[in-house]
Amino acid sequence: MNALPRFAIVGHPNKGKSSIVAALTQQSQVAISELSGTTTQSQAFELRIHGDALYSLTDTPGFQRPRQMLEWLQQQNPNAAERLATIEHFITTYTPVAAQSGRFKDEIELLKPILAGANIIYVVDGSVPYSPEYEAEMTILQWTGQPRMALINPINGDNYIADWRNALGQFFSVVQVFNPMQTAMQEQLRILQAFALLNPLWQPALQAAGKAIKNQKQQQKQQSAALIARYLAAILAHQHSIPLIDKSLKSVTQNSLSQYYSHYLASQEQQLQQDLHSLYAHHTLGAHKTPIDANYPDLLDQSYWYLFGLSRTKLIALSASAGAAAGALLDLGIGGASLMAGSLLGGISSAAATTWLTEDPEKIRIKSLPIGGKQLQIGPIKNLQFAFVLMGRALNYQHALATHSHANRSALHVNDNTEHRLNQLSKTQQLKLTQILQKAHKGLAEADIKQCQALIVPLFSDAADDTNEGDKSTNEAVNNPSP
Repeated sequence: MNALPRFAIVGHPNKGKSSIVAALTQQSQVAISELSGTTTQSQAFELRIHGDALYSLTDTPGFQRPRQMLEWLQQQNPNAAERLATIEHFITTYTPVAAQSGRFKDEIELLKPILAGANIIYVVDGSVPYSPEYEAEMTILQWTGQPRMALINPINGDNYIADWRNALGQFFSVVQVFNPMQTAMQEQLRILQAFALLNPLWQPALQAAGKAIKNQKQQQKQQSAALIARYLAAILAHQHSIPLIDKSLKSVTQNSLSQYYSHYLASQEQQLQQDLHSLYAHHTLGAHKTPIDANYPDLLDQSYWYLFGLSRTKLIALSASAGAAAGALLDLGIGGASLMAGSLLGGISSAAATTWLTEDPEKIRIKSLPIGGKQLQIGPIKNLQFAFVLMGRALNYQHALATHSHANRSALHVNDNTEHRLNQLSKTQQLKLTQILQKAHKGLAEADIKQCQALIVPLFSDAADDTNEGDKSTNEAVNNPSP
């Protein structure tokens, strides 16, 4: 038997077989459509982490004529020991017919990987009523003698899961509920554990796959934090100058400089998004196409900054505290007004903070040149609010990607608030991150960037790693003696 665990995902058309393959192999290339019959040929997809294949799932066409096929099989009147050979005889007999007329083509195609040694994962839709018409499919799969389990996919709800459990338990040794649109790591690990129940020889490989998935999640967080830290360091310190040849051209030159800077900010954010897409293997959600829905505003649209930055009170408190004497211990929960009332060394007054927080990040300055003449300069960004907006948008985008199943082909939904994320840091860590962002316009040393990376990691939401409890009855496996 091949050491690589192999599973054939089979069932009725339009029950989410391809979605399950995409979710569990992290493959956005798996073809998914609401139209029945999108999958016409069996195709194997491997979960690969760092180039190593951990297991293989074969996406297959749906059953089309299971009752007719079962009728033919039963007419051969085989005993239990002869059933597998009877199925093989059926495939030999009807392969030429399928090539000419297409009859039984899908049945033959889905059975090939099973007869080649793949274990069976039978998929049904828990949102539709159970019907005896499925029993022909389940009986055919039973006749193959291969280890098999059933997955109930609650495509549009879970109204009929109990009925499906009762029926499936008579044909399959393991029955589980799995929604491929969910990305909770614990859900994926639970399904892998169920896979391991089918074949003891594959248990070590699937346990290793589970560990690799856990390590991958942590590595993705570290790499995401590194990308965001370097993005912040580069964009906050960036500046650009254009010589002011003549005062009459000042307005035109300012517009040109402002357009350049807006384009620079957008292109840097797009590059970060593209890097995150690659990191999470969301290749079909191109960062330069339409990966996000309409609620994701332009970077410089200040009316939406409250979604991605911090409240004014929080910003004033952090800025004042970060600028205060080293070692001062402050309770950030008492509000900005109380903090401003104290005499904090290095702090800023409330009025000064208000002016500073509303400073335009696109502010253009006129500077004199040593050899005479003047130039217009834009950047670097000293606006702490804008720094937190940049970081907040990056964090929210990373969260959207990390929680976007590879089975989900809809646009990313990016909409969150950064302030609650900051509360995941201790007050000391919050101040340290603020100090780094405050001085980023001067250029950050490598040690500062590394420290920024370390402070960003705890800001990532762990929602994608948490177990989705829901109705515990839907998460329980039905383990029966092999039918």
